[in-house]
Amino acid sequence: MTRWFTADQHFGHENILDYCKRPFDRVGQMDRAIILKYREVVKPEDTVYFLGDLTIKSPGYYGYISHIVEQLPGTKILVIGNHDKFDWMKYHEMGFQSVHTILDIGKYILCHDPAFASYKDRNFLCGHIHTLFLKVRNCYNVGVDVNNFYPVCEEYIDAELIRDL
Repeated sequence: MTRWFTADQHFGHENILDYCKRPFDRVGQMDRAIILKYREVVKPEDTVYFLGDLTIKSPGYYGYISHIVEQLPGTKILVIGNHDKFDWMKYHEMGFQSVHTILDIGKYILCHDPAFASYKDRNFLCGHIHTLFLKVRNCYNVGVDVNNFYPVCEEYIDAELIRDL
């Protein structure tokens, strides 16, 4: 079993294509590419932590977003981002095992916004900052924009953080 981390998919969000200069012509193309890259590496026995901004879409898009989440294997855990607008129970219905605002998993504290990464004696994983490649001593951006639209595995993050000590 592998633990994976990802953030800022923004499924269904057309403006993110220009905002982050994502290399896709249409939002459907982006959504499919992110799903395919996820499925390329994540296995059903794996656990994936989504660190916010799964989508910016309103609850009216529940069916669309739910259909995407159904295609993503593994045990899914969500840390809410500033654009996640669904009621937390809706995320459970979509297939997330649990939903959090911030989550301490021992080795890392998981949050959406890196502003929470203020405890220098703890390691943080975050999203929120899209194209800013953040890899400082105790914080790493797992967002799709800086990870070629793939989730990032724990072993890779460990090696990257240790290398900078």
